[in-house]
Amino acid sequence: SDGPLGSAQTITSVTGGGLTWTLRKRVNTQPGSSEIWQAVAPSALPNITVTATRGSGSYQGLITVAVFQGASTVALGATGGSSATSGAPSASLVTTKAGSLIWGVGNDWDHANTRTVGTGQTKVSEFLAPIDDTYWVQRTTNPVTASGTSATISDTAPTSDRWNLATIEILAK
Repeated sequence: SDGPLGSAQTITSVTGGGLTWTLRKRVNTQPGSSEIWQAVAPSALPNITVTATRGSGSYQGLITVAVFQGASTVALGATGGSSATSGAPSASLVTTKAGSLIWGVGNDWDHANTRTVGTGQTKVSEFLAPIDDTYWVQRTTNPVTASGTSATISDTAPTSDRWNLATIEILAK
């Protein structure tokens, strides 16, 4: 999400599908906020609407809802995050289980520029906002092979903007 310069943006709640949504990771040191929320559904939920409520203001942003078949519904994976005033976005975590996928959510407050994701990663979604911000989601292309692995979500470009990047490990059953 976008947010005001000089104060941190937050998402105060996520609702939808009759599910209980839990904040797993928030990174908002730089303007805007990159957040990962999680809910577990007992079965497929067709045609649901998911709504995120900002802590302040009316800003632009991106919501990506991902569904994982074969993911653990009881254990929580690791999270990580990072932010900087410039440089290539990058955030790491240490995996807790083999076969996990790593996902990342980022925001660039300075410019609407296409992300160039790092090796072994796939861009899931990206919004180049008319207000000159970028919001994106990316993931590892393949599951990690072992627990205790340092896994990184990264971009190689752009490198001159402020950014926030949150990461999460999606555990296999």
